[in-house]
Amino acid sequence: MNMFRAFAPPTQGSVTVVESGAFIVKGNHSQVPICDGLDIQTGLLHEFCFTEISPLSRDLSVLLGAVKYVDRSVRRKHGRGWERHLSLTVPVYEIATWRRDDVASTLMDTLQYLTGDVWQVRFVKRRRISAPSGQMSLPASPDRRRVFVPFSHGLDSFAQSELLRASEIGFDVIPVHLRSSAVEQTMKSLGRSAKRKPTPIPVSSNVNEPKHAEPSFRTRPFLFDGLAAYAAVLSEGGEVVIPENGQGSLGGSLVRLGAEAPHRSCHPGFTTRLAHFFDCLTGKKVTFVHPALFHTKGQVLRSLLQVQPDSVAWLAEHPSCSYDARHANRGGKKVHCGVCGNCLLRRTSILAAGIVDSTDYKVSDLHAKSLEEAIVADDKLLTLGSYKDIARNAARSMQRLADLSSSDKQYRVAAEAEGLASYQRRSRSEVRDALDGMLEQHSHEWMDFLGHCGKSSWVALLARE
Repeated sequence: MNMFRAFAPPTQGSVTVVESGAFIVKGNHSQVPICDGLDIQTGLLHEFCFTEISPLSRDLSVLLGAVKYVDRSVRRKHGRGWERHLSLTVPVYEIATWRRDDVASTLMDTLQYLTGDVWQVRFVKRRRISAPSGQMSLPASPDRRRVFVPFSHGLDSFAQSELLRASEIGFDVIPVHLRSSAVEQTMKSLGRSAKRKPTPIPVSSNVNEPKHAEPSFRTRPFLFDGLAAYAAVLSEGGEVVIPENGQGSLGGSLVRLGAEAPHRSCHPGFTTRLAHFFDCLTGKKVTFVHPALFHTKGQVLRSLLQVQPDSVAWLAEHPSCSYDARHANRGGKKVHCGVCGNCLLRRTSILAAGIVDSTDYKVSDLHAKSLEEAIVADDKLLTLGSYKDIARNAARSMQRLADLSSSDKQYRVAAEAEGLASYQRRSRSEVRDALDGMLEQHSHEWMDFLGHCGKSSWVALLARE
């Protein structure tokens, strides 16, 4: 039986996008009409960047929606391994552009590096004439440098947006947010009053997903960062700032979970490939910048506190929890679970930054000996087993990343530094020193956090397993 599973063929799935017709789902294979199941609206990006919607932008919107749909609709079967074979057929207006070898190859290389799957994308000619955008053609864009930030409303994207605004006066910081809504907002609806803080430019996304969608959703940054990159292209020279801290950017590559492919959602290896894809597609260079790549989240929050002292407000407004809201809630209101990887990193970092943690956690007491004892009074865990698994994986991952600062783990760090030096075009010694510094800082912060929790706490016990 084990031998059969080891040689079982990988999970396969496909999506054929059609201009019109029925929405058909047969197992892992779907036919999806463009205006029914795939609708990512980039109109606000064009309006903000003083450009009209083009046939190429309509093509890109359909591609992004199709990538999301196939990733979410084809569930991984871990008994067959992580890798899936995914196939897309997408109708496009600019058929000659999309069929160029460099465009197709860089697209598939980017997706495969990001997800760990094998991708095949086929482009066919879109027959219906591209409708006019209905926008007025504006003469020119403002003569100011623009920096685009993929904005999730989490702490990292908020922190980097605020730090950028505080660092220099001569450029605009423009957060780009992908929102799940069929209704596209207008510039008027955004309002003009929020001049003291960055107002995210919302991109409406209405992509049908199955009820039990694939939870890994590794293509999410392809959509988020891809939209920010396209806005930079439209701005004729803008750059994209990846706000993630060093633990989030590099931790998933250095410390893998089980048989999963490396998690590279904010890794320079991914953004380098994404930049190359947009260069081939549009002929415009996009620059990705990782300002917090070698800083811990604790260091980032300490810097944020200097420019935004009201930590109670921004902790309440910018969540971190990755656990399903159906399980991380109290009385029907979403709260932080307190045990997932994002929550543990948040709690560790807040302590390291010297901030009083005002976050509402479901598993609240860090000093308790068990999860059952750690929950808020009169609350309960509906899925105790799942909570224990999530907490165990999170604590182990934090500990394993801290262990990389020890001498017997240096081979893995050296290999990571080698790749980062190539992506960032910096010397290996410079990158290695920076990476070592980040890992040492993470180790210090994690050890301090465990000390704060206590040797007999549930966190410390899970970290030692």
